[in-house]
Amino acid sequence: MFMLTHTWILKNFLGLDFRNNLDFYIYNICPDLLPIHNCITSEFTHGIPRINHYPPEHRKAAFVLFHLLVDDIAHHGHINIEPVSGFNPDSKGYAYLRGQTLISPIIDFHRGIGMEINYNKAVYIAHTIIELSFDLRLSQDIGQRELFDLFNDAINHTLEKKMDELCGTLFWLFGIEAVKIRHTIEKGLNSFAFDRMKRLQNIEGRIEFYINRFGLDIEDDYIWQGARTLLLKGLQLIGSNDDFLYPTLEAIKSSGFSYDL
Repeated sequence: MFMLTHTWILKNFLGLDFRNNLDFYIYNICPDLLPIHNCITSEFTHGIPRINHYPPEHRKAAFVLFHLLVDDIAHHGHINIEPVSGFNPDSKGYAYLRGQTLISPIIDFHRGIGMEINYNKAVYIAHTIIELSFDLRLSQDIGQRELFDLFNDAINHTLEKKMDELCGTLFWLFGIEAVKIRHTIEKGLNSFAFDRMKRLQNIEGRIEFYINRFGLDIEDDYIWQGARTLLLKGLQLIGSNDDFLYPTLEAIKSSGFSYDL
């Protein structure tokens, strides 16, 4: 799922206390933020064990785990103690199940632009469209300003007051050099994370993301229109945001996830 979605789900999990510890939201996006460094992969940051116990000084690592648990539900349909490796086109995760009817239109669209893709690639693209569409529907339904302001406040608070603690905990969790972590986080929070959220705030930004992500010609009007059609289909498939929110929160609570602050 995308950063706006992860922020929204954590906000709902925290309830009335959602602004008490703003740095939680930054821990929560680190699995997607750290891979902006060319030596850190998403497979690595998402591939750590789903542990539930942390030393007191690193207890906020729980909110890195929170991100991974949400992705487990979106990608696999259940929470795994050990991370799932490899791609499974038959996954029962939310994004894959919702995207099933997009598979044939995706294959047809790519064939129409002279790009043959196999079934597995179409499944992967379909799940990406669902995640893009969910994130867009979320901003439309609850008002993007509310989540943008929360996320921006979290960035500023963390950069000003929490960087030493954050970098120390991420070093403990991932084993990446603290200097490399700090450089990557500062670069990401200052230029990448919020700017990416803003670029994705409307359907045009998401069309551009789709085109760039899958190596298509951004200057081709036919491709723009085809990508728009697929994203609009994705929006129709989302239904209520709560269909993902409440089962996800219930699964996280049932998994034994806990945090002690």
